[in-house]
Amino acid sequence: MLRGFIVRKADGLRVPVGVSLIVGRTGECGLVIDDTAASRRHLEITARGDSFAWKDLGSTNGTAVNGARMLAGELKHGDVIQIGETELRFEVEETPDEATAEEDATMFRGDVFSLRGEASTVHRENKAAALLQALYTVTNQISTNYELCSLINRILETTMRAINAQRGALFLADEQGELLPCPVCGNVHAIRDGVLLPRKPGALKISGTVARRVIRDGESVLFQDTDSDGELSTAESIVALNLRSILCVPLRAKNGILGILYIDSDRPNHSYTEEDMLLATSVGASAGLAIENARMHQEMLEKQRIEQEIATAWRIQEGFLVKDWPEDDPRFQIYGDMRPAKTVGGGFYDFVRPDEHTVGLLIGDVSGKGVPAALTMAQLLAEFRLRALEFRSPAAVLGALNGDLVARTQSGMFCTMCYLLLDLRTGRVTCANAGHLPALRVGASGGTFFGGASGPPAGILPDASWLDEMSEIALGDAILLYTDGIAEARRTFHGDDGARKSGPVGEYDPERLARVAHAVHDQPPRAIIEAVVQDVVTFCAPGAPHDDCTLISVRYLGHA
Repeated sequence: MLRGFIVRKADGLRVPVGVSLIVGRTGECGLVIDDTAASRRHLEITARGDSFAWKDLGSTNGTAVNGARMLAGELKHGDVIQIGETELRFEVEETPDEATAEEDATMFRGDVFSLRGEASTVHRENKAAALLQALYTVTNQISTNYELCSLINRILETTMRAINAQRGALFLADEQGELLPCPVCGNVHAIRDGVLLPRKPGALKISGTVARRVIRDGESVLFQDTDSDGELSTAESIVALNLRSILCVPLRAKNGILGILYIDSDRPNHSYTEEDMLLATSVGASAGLAIENARMHQEMLEKQRIEQEIATAWRIQEGFLVKDWPEDDPRFQIYGDMRPAKTVGGGFYDFVRPDEHTVGLLIGDVSGKGVPAALTMAQLLAEFRLRALEFRSPAAVLGALNGDLVARTQSGMFCTMCYLLLDLRTGRVTCANAGHLPALRVGASGGTFFGGASGPPAGILPDASWLDEMSEIALGDAILLYTDGIAEARRTFHGDDGARKSGPVGEYDPERLARVAHAVHDQPPRAIIEAVVQDVVTFCAPGAPHDDCTLISVRYLGHA
C-alpha cells in the first residue's frame, strides 16, 4: 500500500497524510504553517486507496501546485504545493501490503521433509508477534499526529483493522466521568465496517453499564454473550442493543483517564478475544498519551496566539498614545505613561489643546483585554480628538463619545472615562466623570480627591448623561488621573519560602496614593507618575501589578 507525506521545505518537517490532512495557519490543522498568506484552514489532502487528492478550502490567497494556481486535483510523488512563501513537497512511500505483512508477522513458516524427500509447508500461529506488529502499526501512525480530529480517526481506523472489529467509537471524558464528544468538531468519532461515521452526541447507542465500569475502575472490559458476569449479562443496555461482544478500554494519560475506546458487535459469531483486549488496552495507553500530547500542542499554539495578540494590542495602544509632550508653554507641565501588565488591558490617556488658554486631559479604561480592547481604545481616541474641538463642555464630550460607542459596540463593551479642562488663565478646572475613579489634586497642603463619577460608564445606556463639576487649583498644584491598575493593585501574602500562601489580602489604599503623590508634589508630572508607579510595584512585590498602570498628570505653574 502507499502512504503519503507532506514535507515542509523550510525545516524538513515530514508529516504523514493518513486518511486526511488539513494544512493551514490555525493550531487545529495537522500541518501548521506560519505564513500570512495562508488561511486558517487552507487546503485538505485526502487518501483514496492508493491515490491522493487535494482541494482548496476556500482560502483567501489561493494555492499553486507545480506553479499552476488550482482549486483541486490529484497529487503525485514530487509535486510541489505553494502557499504564499511556504513550499511543501508531496511524497509517496510504498509499504508492504497489509495482508502479506500481517501474514508474515503472525505466522511461522517452515518446511518439513518426509523420508522420500517430499516437502510440505506447515504454519504455526504466533500471537505475540501479531500483537506486537499490530500495536507497532497503531502507535506509529498516531504518534506524530497533533490534529485532534484526525488523530481520533486514525486511532479508530488502525485499531479496528488490527482486531477485525465490526464497529467502534472513541469518547472523551470530563473529571466527573461524563462521556463527551470531540471538542473540535462536536461529534462522536465512530466507525463501522472500516467506514468513519461521525455521529451527533446522543445518536450513538452504546452500553452505558460497560462504559461506566471502565471509567470508574480504570480497567479494560471484555464481554461475550457466554459471560457469567452478573452485572454485565443482565445489563439492560446490553440486552436492549442485542450485543454479542463488547470490548472497552480506558484511554490513559499521565494525569488520569481521558476517555474510552469502545468496540462492540451484534453479529452472532463475532466475539472479541483476550488477545484483542490486550491489543486494545495497549492502544488505549498509547492513544491516551497521543491525545494528551495533541492537547498540549494545541495549548502551546493557543499560548503563542495569545502572546502574539498581546504584542499586537500593545503596538496598537502604543501607536495612539501621546509621546511628545509640549515644553514651550511656561504655564503648565504635562506627562502621561502606561506600563503594561502581562495581559494588556484597555487603559489609555490623551491630551488636547482646544485653544491656547486651555489644556484638556482624558483618561479611560475599556472593558476587556487584548486586541478588541485596544481597537476600541483606538476608535475612542480618534473620536475624542474630534469631539474635544467640537464641544467645550467635558460632559458634552462624554455624551457624544457615549453615543458613538453604543452605536458601534455589539458585544457589551463599555468604557470608564474622566475628562477635565484646565483654564490656564484662572486655574479653573471643569471635570466630567463617566464611571471612572476620581481625580487627585496634590499641592503643598496635601492631596484631595475630586470629580467623582456623575454617571455610568460610556457604552451602556444610549441616553446617559453626565455633569460638569467645577473646581480650582493653586499655582504649583498638580492633578493626577489614573486607572484601576493603580487603585486596585493587589498584594498577595507569601510564606518564608516564597510560595504563595493565600489569595489577595489587600488593595492599594487611595490614601497611600495621595501621600506618595504629595511627597513629590513640587516635582514635574513625570516625577509624580514615576513615584506612584514605583510605589505600586513595591506594594505588589514579590508579585507584579495585575493590570496596566495608566496615568496622566498636569502641573499648573502660573499665568501667561
